[in-house]
Amino acid sequence: MATSVSSKPMRMEPIPLTQSDFAPFGTVIECPLSQSDKTFPTTLPALYNAVPANQNTALKYVDVTYMKNRYGSAPSDVPAKAVMNMFSCFPQPIKIRKHDHGLNVKILERHPYTTQTFIPLGATRDSNSKYLVVVAPTLPQSSDGPFTVMGPPDVANMKFFWAHGGQAVTYGVGTWHMPMAVAGEERMDFVVVQYANGVAEEDCQEVRLAPVVQEN
Repeated sequence: MATSVSSKPMRMEPIPLTQSDFAPFGTVIECPLSQSDKTFPTTLPALYNAVPANQNTALKYVDVTYMKNRYGSAPSDVPAKAVMNMFSCFPQPIKIRKHDHGLNVKILERHPYTTQTFIPLGATRDSNSKYLVVVAPTLPQSSDGPFTVMGPPDVANMKFFWAHGGQAVTYGVGTWHMPMAVAGEERMDFVVVQYANGVAEEDCQEVRLAPVVQEN
């Protein structure tokens, strides 16, 4: 069951998703090649330690992200397994104006013992597909105040990012984030990779928020 938390309205001003800005929360995965690159490159990209593969017909990008399984420290002692699910995410009415965005962040969730990677299917950086990534730091472990969840989200310091269709994202272990929100007119499909043990409170914890996005 989700915990309800009051918070002050705040303005959402998303910035483009980059690894440097997102680093405190996880990993951004994207191909360093442009859409126009049709032949094997003469100079290998430095990003992801690219190496030739498949008789020089492909590039292999090594360790683009890391899956982490920390269920060994979960109270239930129920072991986890790697799972791969698919989500079809439908567009939401995200208003794109210079100083005002109409999406209201209603819930944040985290997976306290696993990373979680969202991989878009069939979209590219040049398409009209994009999605909103919302994350929040974790407050110090405390049961004081209105929270009944240990290590609640720091909603006053939430961060908002626009991700394009050519970017996948890995949320770090225990990273508070909003469920996926797709903008535009097209559905986006994602393959989601994580660990899970079937114990609800160990697989996913949720916090419901009062309005946190100011609408004019």
